[in-house]
Amino acid sequence: MAGLASLGLLILGSSRGVGQEAQADAVRSAIPAAEVAMALRAEPAIEIRAAIPMQPIPMPTSRSPLDMSRASGYAGHIVGRDETLESIAAKAGCTAQVLRAYDHIVGPVSQGRAIIVPLVNASAPQMESKPVLVERGLTRRPYVALTFDAGSTAEPLPKLLQTLRDHHLKVTFFVTGFWVRENPALLQQIVADGHELGNHSLTHPDMRHLEDIRIKHELLETERLVRNATGATSRPYFRPPYGAYNDRVLQVAESLGYLPIYWTLDCLDSVGARKSPEFIADRVTRKLSREQMVGAIVLMHVDSMATADAVPTILSRYAEMGLSVVTLSEVLNEGGQSVAVGR
Repeated sequence: MAGLASLGLLILGSSRGVGQEAQADAVRSAIPAAEVAMALRAEPAIEIRAAIPMQPIPMPTSRSPLDMSRASGYAGHIVGRDETLESIAAKAGCTAQVLRAYDHIVGPVSQGRAIIVPLVNASAPQMESKPVLVERGLTRRPYVALTFDAGSTAEPLPKLLQTLRDHHLKVTFFVTGFWVRENPALLQQIVADGHELGNHSLTHPDMRHLEDIRIKHELLETERLVRNATGATSRPYFRPPYGAYNDRVLQVAESLGYLPIYWTLDCLDSVGARKSPEFIADRVTRKLSREQMVGAIVLMHVDSMATADAVPTILSRYAEMGLSVVTLSEVLNEGGQSVAVGR
């Protein structure tokens, strides 16, 4: 596996971490119904209130997630030398088409790419699952992925969405379940605008301190809320709250069909003292060289008005640098291509 770190992957040990799933509100779950009920009762009595602008927001068109009702579980996998999607699919009992659709793969798949493999045939050989954390994309094109975590206030979001519309751009939003509960109309607008979704947990805990059953509940309940609100899915991407993880957290997420995503560059809009738009714009456009920015995954937050104010300047500077803002899926593809959001 030498050299994979340069491809933006952290390989963090190995074990067999393939989860089993049972039906739960159209979402296949690795948790028995009784355990789900127990986890729901254990949910902390905390509410995250977000201001919703009093203006009509168009409803999204229906986008159905990929039907994975036949999947018995999922495995994290790093594409090896001489492997093809066909050879990987044969081991999992699925097809190359399923892998392309699930992992948003367009064009050739390169050695070192991290993917989630749905295990469709229970009699197929079990795949070894390695806990993997993606830090940057494989694209050779001058692409940057702006990713926005949503877990607190939503007040800056309408301005951010309007800026993205004005520039005809699509980005990726990692949402918490509590944020979805408080802001279903805004989530619908995100999906209606064609942006990509990822899972950021239900209550934004440090998952290193949670038992497996609780981690699963955090992810599956968020997926249920996203589907109920929009008909879209948060799979296959997951970002651990606070960027806090260990091998166990990553493997539990992978067992539920999620590819763990970190970042290349943090704009620091949620760290320390309040930042100015100028600080954020400088950080995101001048911290790394242009060459280092190719394939970069940038961490930003929906609750920062300074970030929303900085985005127009960031987009202008990226254009001057010859860089284009795209979704996470696009930077993960070697050729920088994407598939339709929602598969």
